[in-house]
Amino acid sequence: MSISSRSEKIRRILIGRVSSAHGLHGEINVVPLTDCPERFRAMESIPLYKEGRFLRSLRVKDVRFNAGGDTLTLKTELENRDEAEACVGSDILVEPEDRVPLPPDHFWVDDLIGLRVEDTEGRPLGVVTDLLSAGANELYEVRDPEGKLHYIPAVEEFVRVIDPEEGRIQVSLIEGLWDGGGA
Repeated sequence: MSISSRSEKIRRILIGRVSSAHGLHGEINVVPLTDCPERFRAMESIPLYKEGRFLRSLRVKDVRFNAGGDTLTLKTELENRDEAEACVGSDILVEPEDRVPLPPDHFWVDDLIGLRVEDTEGRPLGVVTDLLSAGANELYEVRDPEGKLHYIPAVEEFVRVIDPEEGRIQVSLIEGLWDGGGA
């Protein structure tokens, strides 16, 4: 799969969901669905979507994190509880370019899906189809040309190069990892 076709498939990123109205003056409670909920403090507005369709954008006036940090309350331009209730169940989605910047050598999962996987000699092995959590480390799920699935630990010992710009991941395999790792 080419990089251009992968990038055309990228969708908006879910970072939160409106869970309830708060009070009488149009505030909303949001469940943050991001590893960086502090990002809401820097947002001037939040785009709301329901069932994949754009509902409206709300200007953010204030952000308060609730006890336990599992929800936050947004004061917006909404004027009353009825307007806030109409937003309940909405998703807060952002464009991929509006994601929080990652540290060097860290990648978004959707940047890795579809990358071709090759060994250190440049021989093609397959394509990344998913990234799975498996205990102490994550695993790259790789589908080979015959359709068989293989799992490669996402650790430096095996993953030598990740280059989304070139559309590839280079791996160093040990005996049994590729042949014995299939599904």
